[in-house]
Order: sequence, then structure tokens, then C-alpha cells
Amino acid sequence: MATEQFQANFRIVSGVAKEFWGRIAGDGLLAASGRVEQLAGEAALACVRARVRSVPRDLPPTGA
Repeated sequence: MATEQFQANFRIVSGVAKEFWGRIAGDGLLAASGRVEQLAGEAALACVRARVRSVPRDLPPTGA
């Protein structure tokens, strides 16, 4: 889970940097690509957080 969180956060940061560079360079396509990457990272992070919350901590004993 920590690896997925790190990857999602890295994707967000790289998306912000790409969007910023696209705006500075005047390249709308690069800026849009950075925004898409940033949103994908935020979605991945939300999925990881949802999975962490839904994992039961104490499993009931199995058997009859």
C-alpha cells in the first residue's frame, strides 16, 4: 500500500510540474497532459485510501 501511495503522490507532483512547464512554455498540449496526469494520480490515491479503509482489521474466526 505504501508503494502505491508513493506512486500516486509522485504522479500528482509530476503532473503539476508538467502542467506548470506547459504553461510557462506556452504549450497547451503539455499543460493539458500534466493536468490529466495529476488527476490520474489523485484518482489512484483515492482508490488506495478506499482500499485501506475497507480492509477489516479483525477477521472473525472461520469454521463451524
